[in-house]
Amino acid sequence: MPTDFEVPDFFTPSPKKKQEIDNLIFLLRKYWTYLLMAIIMLLVLGGAFVRVGAGERAVVFNAFVGIEKRVLGEGIHIVIPLIQRATLYDVKQVTYDFATEEKSKRGQVISDAIHALTSDGQQVDIELTVRARPQPNELSRLHQEIGPTYAEKIIIPFARSVLREVLASYPVEDVYSAKRQEIQTKIYELLSQDLAEKYFIDIEEVLIRNVKFSQEFQDAVDRKQQAYQEYLKMEYIIAGEEAKRDARILQAEGEAQAINLRVQALIQNPSFLKYRRAQVYGKRAKLIFSDTFD
Repeated sequence: MPTDFEVPDFFTPSPKKKQEIDNLIFLLRKYWTYLLMAIIMLLVLGGAFVRVGAGERAVVFNAFVGIEKRVLGEGIHIVIPLIQRATLYDVKQVTYDFATEEKSKRGQVISDAIHALTSDGQQVDIELTVRARPQPNELSRLHQEIGPTYAEKIIIPFARSVLREVLASYPVEDVYSAKRQEIQTKIYELLSQDLAEKYFIDIEEVLIRNVKFSQEFQDAVDRKQQAYQEYLKMEYIIAGEEAKRDARILQAEGEAQAINLRVQALIQNPSFLKYRRAQVYGKRAKLIFSDTFD
């Protein structure tokens, strides 16, 4: 008949150890409600403070009334846990770069270069920089109507749309030439007006940094530039020939004037002509000259 299994001594706690375990169980049973309340208080108090850093603002959502109109400024603020929740917004200027990846290291928000068509159907790639910030006093409306992802929802798509709209009214020659500043100003005016009035976002600067034209247009520009260089070269050659011609004309006119002066002198003094003949014909002419003066 099998005997009962006996627990080894090393599994049996000592009386002292057993007493410690019993005391711990007693304390947990007696004070578990206080311990649970302490844990809850720590969690609640941790969510009761909101720290708003430099260049930030906070919008408060209230479980009973929704988005509160007040906007929390910099510093530490108290909110009611489980009822109020604060969302931080950066109100400093943010740079949005529309460019190829390797050319947009300085921008905080990066998007692809903007593809657009000019009024004459030429495709161009525009590298654009937009600097903007949300209006601090209107953050509650911005948060309610758009939310923290306003850059992806509003700024980036609107910048693309406005640029394409403006560029569609200019031929590619204007984009290539001095009207780029005019185009840039028009983009700024339209974008800043739309975003400030409708979405409470201030556009502070718009810059067209680079324009990449189609290969076809670039080849045409190169041919035009080459033709212009040839034109300047021909102009230089023609100007040189004209200068030589003018010099020859002036020389001929000078010689003609000298001859005319000589003729006039001879007419006024026939004796001078006889003197010149004497010089030419030598002694034979000298006799003629002396007879004339006798």
